[in-house]
Amino acid sequence: MWEDLFDAADSRDEKAAILAAEILTLSRNLLLVNFRFLDRAIANIRFVQHPDVTFATDGRNIYYSPWFVLSMYRTEQTSVVRSMLHSMLHCVFRHNFIGESIDRSAWNLAADVAVENAINELNTETVRVNRQKDQELLVKKLRSEVPVMTAERIFHYLIRNEYSDGVMDKERVPFVGDDHAGWYSKGAGQVDIEADIDLEELWEEISKRMQTELEVVMGNEDALTQNLRDINRTRYDYTEFLRHFGVHGEVMHLSDEEFDINYYTYGMDHYGNIPLIEPLEYKDERKIRDFVIAIDTSGSVKGEVVEKFVRHTHDILARQESFETRMNLYIIQCDDRIEDVAHITSADKFEEYLRTMEIRGLGETDFRPVFAYVNQLIVEKKLTDLRGLLYFTDGKGVFPAAKPDYDVAFIIHDDGFRKQWVPDWAMKLYLEEEEILDERFGH
Repeated sequence: MWEDLFDAADSRDEKAAILAAEILTLSRNLLLVNFRFLDRAIANIRFVQHPDVTFATDGRNIYYSPWFVLSMYRTEQTSVVRSMLHSMLHCVFRHNFIGESIDRSAWNLAADVAVENAINELNTETVRVNRQKDQELLVKKLRSEVPVMTAERIFHYLIRNEYSDGVMDKERVPFVGDDHAGWYSKGAGQVDIEADIDLEELWEEISKRMQTELEVVMGNEDALTQNLRDINRTRYDYTEFLRHFGVHGEVMHLSDEEFDINYYTYGMDHYGNIPLIEPLEYKDERKIRDFVIAIDTSGSVKGEVVEKFVRHTHDILARQESFETRMNLYIIQCDDRIEDVAHITSADKFEEYLRTMEIRGLGETDFRPVFAYVNQLIVEKKLTDLRGLLYFTDGKGVFPAAKPDYDVAFIIHDDGFRKQWVPDWAMKLYLEEEEILDERFGH
């Protein structure tokens, strides 16, 4: 039927539009045939001509210029289906749901590298293009530094290593598959007014379903699956997590939640200085008393990350209503043996420890010496009200065989590889290096 429409078209632009639409339909069908896990993603994308773009998406539509599509197809037939997959994966990875203030050069490059690397690992002729050869040098360099090639991790690597905008824009050229300009408009891609749906929520659902299919049904462990696993992992607030280690203690505070000043004042005015309701002098608050922070100082854990973690933990604990006036805190450094123990009994001593802290150890990892040491402190009654032990580590070590009589949380410095096994009796929280080094962490 499209041939009849083509013959009836009055202008070159109309004919270009008909041919481009046919090429897009063919490309979409090729994706469905070769990548069945994309069915939901494809079903939620429409193709819309737009005079001001080449090829771009906002999460609801793929906008395109017919002449640009024809140019791509004439140069290399697989380039159209490649760009279509490229745009869809941006949505699946939620790259387009980003704020205005982000470093655009870094995010553009990071997002394109993440998507292109995932496509390359699919190793399918349907989406193979010539520009892949020009991507190899940067991909090889990044893989040696970024264990899992997600946009977020690549972005932080670029920022940390102070790549200039010019260098990033040049490096991006062989990775470009679409236009990102619409990502940075205020509110762009957030809500589709026509359909009255939250697009980010929609793509999160599509992403999680795709992850399940790739992991459970197909058993994949490629870059696409790793990106999905990373973007869909549950993020926890470390401050909230630390509150699990609070204990109840009676503190002499006026409980504003339970004291009604109106009734109190009324009684004083009308009944001879007799308050109708006595103010509650005590408020039940969560306090941390005896506490242990253990630090894995094996060779696989970076000193800068350890120091940042300890400082952030201090900042959280030092806030009002987090620590008793006098604390009983032990900070233990351990690799495969106890390397250093600091006993801290006041905020001043904690500050002094932070100023003079030195990482000691750098050997192998064995968690058992810390637990043996803590158990001895309990026997010696140096810890009489131990709420819990917080163990900062990369998770690669020997765990105790049995659960201790106190709560334990392993705060695992996520290196980007597969998640480390932790015993069922311990709480665990995964924190990425970028999260720990971020100045906003713990605040």
